[in-house]
Amino acid sequence: MKHVKRCGFWAALLATGLAVAPGTVVRAQDDLGGAKTLYVNASYEEALTVLEKQSATAGTSGPKAAEIQHYRALCFIALGRTADADQAIAASVSADPFTVPDTSELAPRVASVFGAARARLIPEVARTALAEGRQLMQKGDAAAANRRFEAVTRLLSEPGLAGRADLSDLTLAATAFAELTKAQMAAAAAAAAAAAAVPAPQPTPEVTAAATPPAATPNSPAVPSAAAARTSSQPPTTRGAGGPQPVPAPRSDVVSTLRPVTARPGFVPAAAVSQVVPPWQPGSGVVGQIGFTGAVRLTIDASGKVTNAVMDPSVYPPYDRLVLAAAREWIYRPATQDGQPVVSERRVEIVLRPR
Repeated sequence: MKHVKRCGFWAALLATGLAVAPGTVVRAQDDLGGAKTLYVNASYEEALTVLEKQSATAGTSGPKAAEIQHYRALCFIALGRTADADQAIAASVSADPFTVPDTSELAPRVASVFGAARARLIPEVARTALAEGRQLMQKGDAAAANRRFEAVTRLLSEPGLAGRADLSDLTLAATAFAELTKAQMAAAAAAAAAAAAVPAPQPTPEVTAAATPPAATPNSPAVPSAAAARTSSQPPTTRGAGGPQPVPAPRSDVVSTLRPVTARPGFVPAAAVSQVVPPWQPGSGVVGQIGFTGAVRLTIDASGKVTNAVMDPSVYPPYDRLVLAAAREWIYRPATQDGQPVVSERRVEIVLRPR
């Protein structure tokens, strides 16, 4: 009879892929180490009791909370409580999605449960992290944004996720933004080093307005946006064989707004004559479910041609290339200063709406 019980004991341990040396004395301790010992010795209910106490004090986020939920899931799997195990795995991923639990010592069946759960849960975590990185990048915090994008690429490289066709767009976006923020960090470091080596120039009396003009007041009307211009009695036109033609409105999933970069007495900003924004065609992947915003800064010469265009900030790297290529063909009625055409800058803000 003792032999049968011993065989049953070792069979339970082997089912989870873990075992302890014979003769180990097991004591229920009110800490995570004690819960692990109880789990290894197949005392699953007792281990869960200890883990529940630990969970109440560990909170819902952080590596320790994730590890507690990981062992709760192991206990539930051993007890056949699949639904509870699934909830515990979800709680573990939510607590610390960027730490991958070590399942190398688990039985293949148990490891596959964890792998399947993470493959189901991690894509949404990655989408959220990508959106957070975009927000940080737009706020000018390239370093924090880069950490988010790098985390996304790390998550999507996990076994079971790497190479998935439905995540290819998300992986591409995270990789592109990670490279972009690295370049921004390098440029910022170079600029800081140059500033430290050269004395700062004395300010000039010239007044330059902010990139985004102030709100209109009764004495100073706002500069109309491109969208507003389309509703006026004289819409922007393009040049054609049949005479001036109306500028086509952007697609419903792309919104663009022109804003002057400078404003001074007697200055009239450039106005769009031909400004066709590239269509947003992300396909059916996850990128099409994400909204992006950014802008392109233009230098327009006295004849109305675009002589330079830079993204400020990036919209979405693959789309940026389309915008810059299109901007070379845009035509404007040049800005004037006291009635004379002059070189000016314009900033075209772009919003890509989710499909």
